[in-house]
Amino acid sequence: MIAARGFRGWLSALVLAAATAGTAPAPSPSPSTASQAPPKRIASLNLTADEVLVEILPVERLVAVTAAADDEGTSNVVGRVPPGVARFRKADLERLVALAPDLVVVSEYTDPDFLYLLERSGLRYHRMEALRSLAGNREAILRLGEAVGATAGAEKLVARYDAVLADLAAKLRGVTRPRVMYWASGMTAGGDTAIGALIESAGARNVGAEIGVAGIGQVGAERAFVADPDVVLIGVWPGARKSLVEHPLLSRLRAVREGHIVEMPTELLVTLSQHAADASWYLASVLHPDRVPRARP
Repeated sequence: MIAARGFRGWLSALVLAAATAGTAPAPSPSPSTASQAPPKRIASLNLTADEVLVEILPVERLVAVTAAADDEGTSNVVGRVPPGVARFRKADLERLVALAPDLVVVSEYTDPDFLYLLERSGLRYHRMEALRSLAGNREAILRLGEAVGATAGAEKLVARYDAVLADLAAKLRGVTRPRVMYWASGMTAGGDTAIGALIESAGARNVGAEIGVAGIGQVGAERAFVADPDVVLIGVWPGARKSLVEHPLLSRLRAVREGHIVEMPTELLVTLSQHAADASWYLASVLHPDRVPRARP
């Protein structure tokens, strides 16, 4: 199902980017919502927004979410959105316009062509950005709260997020940091990535960044073998572990031979919302069980 956030192609599907890329002009920045009345009918076209909005708004104000919100193993809000709310598996401007939303929530991963058409439609929209770090996720939650008129709810959500990460950082202070490489069908996470931030916040060093990978990029089995990580991080999806233990070269990796493979629940591995704090805690509890209990207190 997933190769890597090559993963990029799969992530694009989650955030409902348009099916094909083109050469439309880049859209203007999102119209300011500060001086406008809070929207009453909100359509979310990215999973990150789905996960935030169900926490800070009455669900009656949602007219649409992504179909991914219902996907076990992808979403952290399965069962939270009533069936009467429309689901979008792909970007469909005609269907979106028919719902008459007061605000459409997209993200930096939404296809530029679709954003261009959305802007031309006259629909008001908010674009979530900087979703590549824990600080960026935090800021995106606060900005989304402002856009939908739920500042207090967003601040409460961020306060819990901050508390979890602060508690985790205190538990990990002075810990010896293992070298962790994320692996997904020949791709890894380098610097300036959400998965890289996850690895580092969990008390580890990101091998992808160490070997100079930028963003989510190809690394190849030979380069991974030479990098010799202490731990290999993979998602829980079909064939992920098998592709390591049966690979002619990767099966000889020290981490693989010693069983130091962390299979992380995909809904935590890919989250860009407040659940990223829970993802950090989960990974830290696996890497440092003497410091971090599996269940948060």
